[in-house]
Amino acid sequence: MSKKRILSLLTALVLALALLPATALAQDTVTLPEGVDADSFGTNTVYYDGTYYATLAQALTAVYMSTPEETAVVYCKPGADVGFMTHGHVADDLIIYGNGAYVSSGEKDLEIDTYKFDRDTGKQSNSGSFLDQNITVTVKDLDGIAAWGQRNTDYTVNLVFENCQNMQRIYFTNTANPKGTLNVSLTGCSFDGNQGSNVNTAFYTNAPGDISLVDTDFTDISVALNINHKSAGVQNILVEGCIFTDCALSDSPQASTTKTYSAPIRIVAKEGAATHLTVKDVTFTYSRTNCGNGDILLGDGRYDAAAVQGTVTLAMTGTTAQIMVQQAGYYTDASGSNTNTDKAAVTNASAEDVVRADNDTHFTVDRHDQTVLQNAKAATCTTEGYTGDKVCAVCGKVMEQGKVIPKTAHTYEDGKCTVCGAADPNAGSPATGDTAQPLLWISLLAVCTAAAGSLIYRRKRS
Repeated sequence: MSKKRILSLLTALVLALALLPATALAQDTVTLPEGVDADSFGTNTVYYDGTYYATLAQALTAVYMSTPEETAVVYCKPGADVGFMTHGHVADDLIIYGNGAYVSSGEKDLEIDTYKFDRDTGKQSNSGSFLDQNITVTVKDLDGIAAWGQRNTDYTVNLVFENCQNMQRIYFTNTANPKGTLNVSLTGCSFDGNQGSNVNTAFYTNAPGDISLVDTDFTDISVALNINHKSAGVQNILVEGCIFTDCALSDSPQASTTKTYSAPIRIVAKEGAATHLTVKDVTFTYSRTNCGNGDILLGDGRYDAAAVQGTVTLAMTGTTAQIMVQQAGYYTDASGSNTNTDKAAVTNASAEDVVRADNDTHFTVDRHDQTVLQNAKAATCTTEGYTGDKVCAVCGKVMEQGKVIPKTAHTYEDGKCTVCGAADPNAGSPATGDTAQPLLWISLLAVCTAAAGSLIYRRKRS
């Protein structure tokens, strides 16, 4: 087949793919049980355990009332509006396959461990129970979803969100029971204040546990990641590959109420608690001026904050960011208009810097300005040399690579190199150290040869 024919076929294929509807291209991401397809739903939008439901909220009630012994699996109709939902109660291991569906109205949240519920009726009841087991809830490809809870038990809650766009918010408090561990993982998700996400805070928790935000974007949120750790445990947070766009703008509608603590990332811990933040390859961008609390705010600087606070550390790589550390009283009143600059410090870090966690000073910055020379080697007449690499004395990063030094010339004496023993190509043999000696030897050899020839000639004649 000619190259022209192959190019023509490839062009036709590209055009055909471009004309396909978006749903056709997204079929690989749809997960449905055997025997169920989009047409099976009819006017309903959610499927669980052999039954179709009009809304996700109804399906979650059915899950709770069924008291599942294994992980309950709920399937949404591809691309469907799964309806109004406020406080969809969840108390069991659960997987929701969103299939590109979306929660259209209400507070849109999965409610966990806030109210007592009765499994017989599926409704709130004082005779019911709070969360009664450790649970893992996984949500995939469901847009607009939220999660909310006011923890009452010390059971562990694991939340996993994958590819959920324009999430409303994640918001958990644990005033009633500070021991309840909350682990949250978000991958490929987004929060957008222009698309229905909560404009004040997208992600808040004050519980112990591990938090992982990977490739998740935040847009037009006053305090995108707002962590105020109020437990005695340890909280570990990873923020990697995320983009914060126009978060904590000083002229945003919510700026007047969040001025004293707004920042794209804000981390606070109470006395006795510890929060360790790791930031990797994160981007902060602004179309206008931000609030003035930096890209990353560590510590509570409000006028009424506790004088003694917990441990907050920062480790960061591949990120250009302004880091602000505040102490209680940086803001001298509730308005946020007056500050005591002695109560704050600002550090600017570039993507080339390495920020290391420090329990006493929050962090230290390695700017690679202390260097040592490594791998330097002098050239000889047999091997090339090397000027050496300029290496950071703190982390070992090569800041400047060295250069090759050409071989040196041989140093001859008496026809042999004094370093490697190589013979001088410009000298004869044998070598005596006197440049006149070779000529002498040649002359003597000529005389001897002539004499010998004369002697042989005379003997033949006699």
